[in-house]
Amino acid sequence: MIHLTGKNFRLPAIKLTANQLLLLTSLYFTLILNQPFLSGFIGAIIKLPQYQTLFLLSVPFLLFGLMTLLLSIFSIRYLMKPVFIVLTLVSTLVFYGTLNYGVVFDYGMIQNSVESHSAEAMSYLNAELLMFFLAFGVLPSLFIYHVKINYQSFPKELYQRAKLSALTLSSVCLIAYVFYPSYSAVARNNSHLTKYIVPSQYLSSGYKFARDSLFYSDTTFTIIDAKPTLVMSEPEVKRVTVMVVGETARAKSFSYNGYSKATNQFTQPYNIISFQDMQSCGTATAVSVPCMFSSLTRDDFDRRVADNQQNLLDLVDLAGVDVLWIDNNGCKGVCARVPTIKIDANQDDPLCDGEYCQDGILLKPLADKLNNLTAPSTLIVLHMMGSHGPTYYKRYPENHTVFEPECARSDIQNCSSEQLLNTYDNTIAYTDFVLSKVIENLAALPENIATSMLYVSDHGESLGESGAYLHGFPYALSPEEQRAIPLLVWLPKQESKQQCLQNIASTQDFNHDYIFHSMLGLLSVQSTRYQQPLDIFSQCSSPLNDPELQLSKTEEAK
Repeated sequence: MIHLTGKNFRLPAIKLTANQLLLLTSLYFTLILNQPFLSGFIGAIIKLPQYQTLFLLSVPFLLFGLMTLLLSIFSIRYLMKPVFIVLTLVSTLVFYGTLNYGVVFDYGMIQNSVESHSAEAMSYLNAELLMFFLAFGVLPSLFIYHVKINYQSFPKELYQRAKLSALTLSSVCLIAYVFYPSYSAVARNNSHLTKYIVPSQYLSSGYKFARDSLFYSDTTFTIIDAKPTLVMSEPEVKRVTVMVVGETARAKSFSYNGYSKATNQFTQPYNIISFQDMQSCGTATAVSVPCMFSSLTRDDFDRRVADNQQNLLDLVDLAGVDVLWIDNNGCKGVCARVPTIKIDANQDDPLCDGEYCQDGILLKPLADKLNNLTAPSTLIVLHMMGSHGPTYYKRYPENHTVFEPECARSDIQNCSSEQLLNTYDNTIAYTDFVLSKVIENLAALPENIATSMLYVSDHGESLGESGAYLHGFPYALSPEEQRAIPLLVWLPKQESKQQCLQNIASTQDFNHDYIFHSMLGLLSVQSTRYQQPLDIFSQCSSPLNDPELQLSKTEEAK
């Protein structure tokens, strides 16, 4: 009964034993919060040519048993309710992300989430998320909070918990024994589905991330090359290279790669070389940006190792190249040891809103640097906000809206496909505009300065294909849209090299492993870590291809 007294009322007392609350919570996790896993696993069974009905029906019972065993670990007096509430709230957010965007909260996604700034996190906030969180997270948590648990003495509680655990474990073992061949076959062919189980997946991945970030002892910084050398074949000619690191740009949305919309109209006059088959190192910025600047390949990439050794910027800086990183997105530690300009989102500029700045803001510090060149060779890295979602509509000024109607909201799954693609394509068109301005600035430099520009994205983006949105999926399970990225190169006054590169760009496949070595080649920096087969430009001549220089460097290293 609900008791009313004036304006106050009390919810009815809910009395349960600890085991009853444990079973109810486990049932909620099984049937509601693990719906993506259940639907995926049951769907995989139904697709089989033949299957047992009892095997199909056993899946929720097996999951319920596993949930009960997992949650029983936290079924301790004074700990049970707080932990169950926290797990319910967190699992609801994970459930929303998986249900609406297909996101998997593995190690990489947790790392990317932790390294995201508050403005990025707030961009996912919308009315639908709040209602979802209230219905599936807050209300069940209030139920748990208001439950009055009838605790018995410690020995009796221990006995009751042990009895329930033994019964549950026996049931799980029985189901696994009877249907082992069936579970083994389905699980082996659909191993990715286990990543959708909450809370076990994010608890396991969260533990590993915390362990790697907090509990491992500090790693000694590794010098991979103590004496990189800048090769200046024409000392009287200065060199300026601008490397633009894109964000969330996918190759299939570029006109240069066959896209039907005019997303590259601004750079069209500049004889851009577009590489048709370029793959990212990861599907999230936290992986791809450190990876592309590291000498490690994707197969052996380890973030902790990469963070604690020289990267591309360290080597070219040590060789004598004047390096400047202009940041509009967070450099993930890559720029930690070189001069950096961090764009202030709070500055009084129409391109900034206090949370983000649109990428046109990068052009002023770029121009300032180009007007004050002091070194024989200069590398300027522009890190863009690019096409970061889900608030794509905030990534470009209103007067740069090319494609309409737009999707001016963060719950992008509720927009039509046309609206979503138009809004994303506007971000690509605006990126192209910024690139054209970068080229204009470089082209305006005096004749005795050799210039070049390289643009490469960190990863791609899903826009509803096969029900997937955004990025950050486990690499092995990620759709092509999250891995296939643009790589654009501008090399003025080098017609023969341009023709050679155009042929390579249209016939060969590349990935982020090539960036480290290609940039060394483009900048003419000689290093013991340089690998000519991974230098895209080496096929069309590079100062680093001189055998005498390579022999000299090898002897020096010895």
